[in-house]
Amino acid sequence: MLSDLCLISLNDILREGLHRILTLDGFNVLISCSRAETVANATFKSECSVVIDLPDQNACIEAIEKVATAHPNAKIAVLVEQFDMGRLIECFDAGANGYIVKTVNSQPLIAALRLVTLGQKVLPSELAEVLSKHNFNHAMPNRNLTNEMEVARLSSRERDVLCCLMAGYPNKVIARELDVCEATVKVHVKAILRKLDVCNRTQAAIWASTRGFSNYRLSSQGGTDLAHA
Repeated sequence: MLSDLCLISLNDILREGLHRILTLDGFNVLISCSRAETVANATFKSECSVVIDLPDQNACIEAIEKVATAHPNAKIAVLVEQFDMGRLIECFDAGANGYIVKTVNSQPLIAALRLVTLGQKVLPSELAEVLSKHNFNHAMPNRNLTNEMEVARLSSRERDVLCCLMAGYPNKVIARELDVCEATVKVHVKAILRKLDVCNRTQAAIWASTRGFSNYRLSSQGGTDLAHA
């Protein structure tokens, strides 16, 4: 069965090349265009995937949000020139499912896009190098987790949001899971980063996972176990 897919790229040559490669590998390219609005305004009979290749970060994020809003079930993959942790986080926050560095050859690219169409999150191999350099010595597993939670002074709702961050959920999904507006989620995320003294969502998730936070959530809070949702 062919996988329906749309291409958004300002580069005509790249778009045409991708179109041919994807068609040969079993994808059904429904739309190939330079503007996200074209895809956002289109009507599809079934779920489709969308590949976005826009060099400007703001334009890329805007395109992701437009497509995700118009087609909530669409699987979105972003193509980038080089790995950038901040950009990766922003893309996933906006609703992307895959972040693919264009230095890969065609076969890994096809494999990554197939995973995206299946609903899997796809991250670049460069992320492993970043995580390998993270200092986990500060985790101090012998410390009492309850005391650490009290020192962090996270509210119960902030703990719920932190569980969602550990699961890799973007703000739109967190808002839906917790039945709050997306603006509220952004406020909670900002508060979490400040209270944990970390710079971004990934560091917050690492902080929580290295302290067994999901077990704490499960055993101490009761109710819905968002960390394993």
